Amino acid sequence: MAQSANAPVVVAVNGTPASERAVDWAADDARLRGRGLRIVYAFDWPLYHAVPRGLPGFDVYEFARCVVDDARRRALQRAPDLAVDASHVTGDPEPVLLMESQKAHSLVLGAHRTTAMDVFLPDSTALDMLMFASCPVVVVPDREPGPSTDRVMVGVDGSATALTAASWAFEAADVRGSALRVVTVGKGSSRMRFGAPEMPARVSADQTGEAAAAEEARRMLSESIAGERARWPRVRVEEVVESGHPVEALCAAAEDCDLMVVGSHGRGGFAGMLLGSVSRNVISHSPCPVTVVRASRTASG
Repeated sequence: MAQSANAPVVVAVNGTPASERAVDWAADDARLRGRGLRIVYAFDWPLYHAVPRGLPGFDVYEFARCVVDDARRRALQRAPDLAVDASHVTGDPEPVLLMESQKAHSLVLGAHRTTAMDVFLPDSTALDMLMFASCPVVVVPDREPGPSTDRVMVGVDGSATALTAASWAFEAADVRGSALRVVTVGKGSSRMRFGAPEMPARVSADQTGEAAAAEEARRMLSESIAGERARWPRVRVEEVVESGHPVEALCAAAEDCDLMVVGSHGRGGFAGMLLGSVSRNVISHSPCPVTVVRASRTASG
């Protein structure tokens, strides 16, 4: 679904530190892109209709107003000239946000810290958005961001969806004045902390064959982004061919990046399993925010 030229960046909030990080990122991105920011708090209280209107010290509507007002103030502190629209909606967050995504340039969500090792796990709402949203979804980890590195990273594998992700990444790099690191991951395996390998490890390595495979990967990478390089001539491009487990390789390549961009479907590899271990772990272990792009429902820019 193609979004209009003035579609806003939409950020989901709920008053938590995770959503505050998401507001910060969304406000910065909307400012850079010259778009408006829409803040949405969707809530569905348990036994909502049974909550007494006169409950001392607590009113659900007042609480919701506070959540969106605080988010609006936070956004305007970062970008005083930003056009900000904020609203709270009574309803299940998933369908509310899916409706919002139909008119959004992108949908920004906060991920929650789950362990002391800085693992971030998208909740059920975030996973639903990754599957069904009509626009790219940005997942922001709940930790203090480091200084900007002026670098965006995108993973490509030659698939149509990866090319759509690359298009989105080129524009993101252009509006930020950042370099773009384009990474493709060759066949390989690694167990480490990301679980079982996608492909069986080879008992022996044919070095000549590996060199040929690496050269073919470099050729595929260069050819696949040639059109985008011509379209965005100001973007400085770094072409990188990695080997090993896709999640491990991509997260390592993103260590010094401000943003990682991946496609949600592809020709195997990191783009092949939206809700499987690969995609979940890219989001959970990325050192920076991750944009997930779906070719069938996203427009570039």
